[in-house]
Amino acid sequence: MRNPYQRKAASVTAENNSLQPKELYKQFIETIVAQRQLMALYDDGWALCGTPNGQQAFAVWQNKGLAQLLIKGPWENYHTHEIPLLNFVQEIIPYLREKNTLLSLNLTPEGQNILVRPEAILLDIKNYLYQLYVQQPQLFADLKLPLPRSIRLN
Repeated sequence: MRNPYQRKAASVTAENNSLQPKELYKQFIETIVAQRQLMALYDDGWALCGTPNGQQAFAVWQNKGLAQLLIKGPWENYHTHEIPLLNFVQEIIPYLREKNTLLSLNLTPEGQNILVRPEAILLDIKNYLYQLYVQQPQLFADLKLPLPRSIRLN
């Protein structure tokens, strides 16, 4: 018997495959900023995956449903964990830069993902936040969004 949730998730993945990687990347940044969080898998440590050239990558997803698709096999004991955007920008990205670890965005059960360097996503998040700040500064009043000028690139 097929899992109906698996089919539904697969159709969402198929829709996303029609988008180009740059569009998916832009959508990822817009989504995590709008939600002020992203998801990762955790079980006495964060879920890491490998890149085609053997480098480690920290797996993150834009929503809980996508992350839950990977809770099987070697990650069956992991659970989803919300990462506030502020913590991601101020703590996790600098740590990943220091450890020379890539980010794996929206890893699918089929192994498809977008690999990005931490410094590249930090710059793109800062640029998007700046555009948002210019258009809608009231969104930053609750301080759950990092101010663009507070994000340090070095």
